[in-house]
Amino acid sequence: MSMSEQELRQLFTSASMGQVAYRAWATQARRERRFNIARLFDALCEARGARAMRAFIQTGGVGNTPANVHAALNGNEPEAIVMQRITGTSERSRELLGRAATALAHHRDLYASEIGDLFVCTTCGETREGELVGACPQCGAVPESHKRFLTIEAMGTLGPHAIMHALEHTESTLRAMLESVDDAILSAPGPNDTPSLKEVIGHLNDMNFVFCERARLILDTDHPELPSAHPPKLTAASHYRKRDVRAILNAFHESRIECLLMLRGLTSAAWHRTASHVIYGEINLLHQGNWMVNHERTHLIEMAQLRHDLHVACGKGQIDDNREDLIGERLNEGE
Repeated sequence: MSMSEQELRQLFTSASMGQVAYRAWATQARRERRFNIARLFDALCEARGARAMRAFIQTGGVGNTPANVHAALNGNEPEAIVMQRITGTSERSRELLGRAATALAHHRDLYASEIGDLFVCTTCGETREGELVGACPQCGAVPESHKRFLTIEAMGTLGPHAIMHALEHTESTLRAMLESVDDAILSAPGPNDTPSLKEVIGHLNDMNFVFCERARLILDTDHPELPSAHPPKLTAASHYRKRDVRAILNAFHESRIECLLMLRGLTSAAWHRTASHVIYGEINLLHQGNWMVNHERTHLIEMAQLRHDLHVACGKGQIDDNREDLIGERLNEGE
């Protein structure tokens, strides 16, 4: 049954809002280390985005590029419409979200046995789980037009070169970020007594040891089972607040050098050696490398913001007035 223009505009508006909601929830799930739930939110975000785009096209919202630029310049304002439900709109999405709710009731992420690889049709937003076989049952789009949200790629799709490049530059980024920063600022807690800059550096060092341990296990053992326990949390780094920042940075330097020596020169086969994890299922060293890079980048951005906010709070905001981006993108997927 075809939809009226009014219904299409309702769908476009609700699906667009749902897409933003899922994207925001995925970001928060990653902050809480719920990476399988984040992957689910990413897939549902893609599904809502596909439905929004399809509805927008069907209302005549897309013309040639000159017409689209004209519409953009003149403000493409939707008419006032009655809102529809923006998330959990299909039986499939509600069933998947129900699994996530059950896992969270037990204070954990979804296990690999509880959610498989997800595939979203980029034409209509239909979501499938497990293996992708045949055309989309809703719109007939071929398997090749589906977007994949694979368990083994939940942490990212960076290749060995990009992973090494990022890991090699973390220390110089830290030192540049903390250069000439007063010890009082380095030790000062963030808003609502969140960890200080010193504690975050110490936490990065703690996580480096965990990553090295896992990498060594993967490289030295045939398909090992990785520890299911969570790595040390940031809240466990409070003892770093009273330590000298030079000692913390030197400790990070030593552990990172050891890590890089272990990884440098590895073959593609070595990076693809597999391990088993109760949450992520069968993973490889690339998965763990992406996990480490994403973890460090997230904290580096948080540190840059905390550094700036603390300088502003003590009247030294001008220090950052002409400062360049110390982190940069620097990463190309698959590189």
